[in-house]
Amino acid sequence: MANRVTDLRSVAALLLSFALPGCILDAMGAPEPPEDGAIDSISQAMSACAPSSTFKFTTSGDVTTARIGGDDVAWFTKGAYTVRMIGPPRTFDPGAPAPLVTTTTWIRTLDAPFDAAATSSQDLRAWLNAARAANCATTMPDILAIAFEYIEGTPNDAGYEFGADFHDYLGIDWDPPDADVRAANPAQLGKLDCSGYMRLVFGERTNFVHDGVRAKIPLSLHEAGAIPRTSREQYRSGPGKILVPFRTEPPGAERFHGEPTAEELSAIEIGDLVFFDTDCLYDVPTPSCGTDWTTISHVGLYVGQDAAGDRRFISSRIVADGPTVANTGGFSIFNATPGVPHAYPTWFRAARRF
Repeated sequence: MANRVTDLRSVAALLLSFALPGCILDAMGAPEPPEDGAIDSISQAMSACAPSSTFKFTTSGDVTTARIGGDDVAWFTKGAYTVRMIGPPRTFDPGAPAPLVTTTTWIRTLDAPFDAAATSSQDLRAWLNAARAANCATTMPDILAIAFEYIEGTPNDAGYEFGADFHDYLGIDWDPPDADVRAANPAQLGKLDCSGYMRLVFGERTNFVHDGVRAKIPLSLHEAGAIPRTSREQYRSGPGKILVPFRTEPPGAERFHGEPTAEELSAIEIGDLVFFDTDCLYDVPTPSCGTDWTTISHVGLYVGQDAAGDRRFISSRIVADGPTVANTGGFSIFNATPGVPHAYPTWFRAARRF
């Protein structure tokens, strides 16, 4: 992954242990003249890592926001496992010719769905300080970094095959809580379909350890509240909160060609799942599209806005032969952009926060 993700965690660590007056040391220990931009970025990285005893928490609707002074630094959602945090800036490379994605957002998961009423401020402060420290370490990737570990050119590069679940990719048998043991399919070793990829990233990989507990979202075949097997069931009964309910173009309404509205886009944050009906055709006089959640056929993870301002998602796809955030087999964006092929924006149907 090192050739795909550039961050400032190592720089911050170097500053803490090797800083000399008036200079910044590179990875080999050689002094380099500081640049204003580098200093600003390093300062931002270190301030996002520093422990704090002054977190303040406010709850509005389903979201509890953590603040330090006047700055929002983390967001917890009622019933959801994922926590969105501000951390050191980093840049993800989707692969040519897609623009880079630079973000200060980090996604960690709790070991149980968030409940503000049942969680003390003291426990939240302890969790946040531990999570912020993890964001500045080099041994505990968050959800976004984990997702990028499987794209083309990485050591874990996954291929695509319909029906390939996380345990098929890993070559291990899986004993779901609501069914008999599922044996790994040897023909699907190293491969993932779209929903299997989400299950690997959120439910199999550990993205945080706190008080000895590994943060993984439970997996099942069909149980509500765990991550089920298919994209349509992940929308309907997965953990967390539906952000954009399955939607269609209302009869008689002005044509919107399926693209998400500004209001819907504003509800979707980095780390959320986006769902598509890839059999829908809005570029014909009489659109032929599904009218309920059973027609959802694809799921991806929103990773942030690229350098062009488009909203990129990462997913495992047929034409790209595995996880991608680039443009092979259709641009990996779900907002409507003039001049960009409108495949996934017109296929967009819903969003959920795990």
